[in-house]
Amino acid sequence: MNASSKDPRRSPRSKVLLAATVECAGEALPVLLRDLSEYGALLEIARALELDSEVLFRRNELCARGYVAWVRDNLAGVCFTRPLKPEVVLRHIKRPKPREQADGAQYRRPALTRPGMSLEERRWAEEVLREPLRRSR
Repeated sequence: MNASSKDPRRSPRSKVLLAATVECAGEALPVLLRDLSEYGALLEIARALELDSEVLFRRNELCARGYVAWVRDNLAGVCFTRPLKPEVVLRHIKRPKPREQADGAQYRRPALTRPGMSLEERRWAEEVLREPLRRSR
């Protein structure tokens, strides 16, 4: 089974949670952008949009014409008239910044299989691995 048989969509979706607006029938409506792809967007909106109505989607400098492809409860799928270039889609998806600890060190999860574990990580892993043995006695 290949990836295309699992998801028949034309392009991958990027999950996001961003504020945007949709202009429909001369009115600008605030929406939450839930996912974005080359061909469309999933929007969360307070007021229902009309199926097949023309819209103008805006997120910062991104502006795309499209139409409402489907509506379910407070969600709507917008299909863009012209596909966005992948680099345009990626420009709106920010990579998460690494978390830092209070002392300024970067936060890392301990890895049991990664080479180069620190001494502290190795000590912690050994303690965790021995813990079930102590409880079973």
